[in-house]
Amino acid sequence: MSDSLLLIKFAGLLRSGVPIDKALKHVGGVPADREIRYLLQLCQQVGSAVAYELEQVANIYSYRQQALERLKVNQAGPKASARLVIWLPLITLGLAQLSGLAVFESFLRAPVLLFSLSLGIVLLAIARLVSNRMVAAAQPKADPAGLLLLGVALASSGGAELGVAKRLALGEFRRVFQAEPDERELRALAEIEMLVAETGARVADLLRRQAGLLQRGIITESELVIEKLSVKLLLPLGLVVLPAFIFITLVPLMVSMLGKV
Repeated sequence: MSDSLLLIKFAGLLRSGVPIDKALKHVGGVPADREIRYLLQLCQQVGSAVAYELEQVANIYSYRQQALERLKVNQAGPKASARLVIWLPLITLGLAQLSGLAVFESFLRAPVLLFSLSLGIVLLAIARLVSNRMVAAAQPKADPAGLLLLGVALASSGGAELGVAKRLALGEFRRVFQAEPDERELRALAEIEMLVAETGARVADLLRRQAGLLQRGIITESELVIEKLSVKLLLPLGLVVLPAFIFITLVPLMVSMLGKV
């Protein structure tokens, strides 16, 4: 079950009057995922009046999950292109053999070609290693940005005053994640506190919208990284695969066609 569906189901149970502890049992208990565990454990502290707030949080999670899936699809193109380029020298060598050029027999007649082949394979292995690392670095990941703001929104919707809600959410965040929240969130929370103090605006709406903006910013950054990946992959593939193509394919083909080493 996805994070958003789990939250929607939990909120629906609370709306139906099911106690929090029993609702948690119906959704399989407190999940291992730290983000969801943080929100559900915070709900236990503030009471079941947070059902509506949980549904709003679920909408943000749903948007994030859809965006992450879209990013993974976008990343598949550069990843597949890198694999094709890396395997191209060996594919070309196999096609040459099938076309009757007797490339493999040339390796048996000329030991120097085995050295050329080995050198080309080493270069391909290096290209694969480098490209895999670059693709892994561009892998879109779920980022907890905005989670503290959502936690404060949950606590305040449960009836806690903003200062108390902040302390509850911050304390639970530190306990679950064993870390401090992102500096961007703390600044955003301070700005919202000042705005609420001056205008009396509804704090939960402001916190949810700010959390959504942070998540959209993370998604945009991931999209830019993936867009740049296609260009960055050209460097290792061009510098390494091209020489490998020469050592694996061109040199044996030339020897095979000329009939000499």
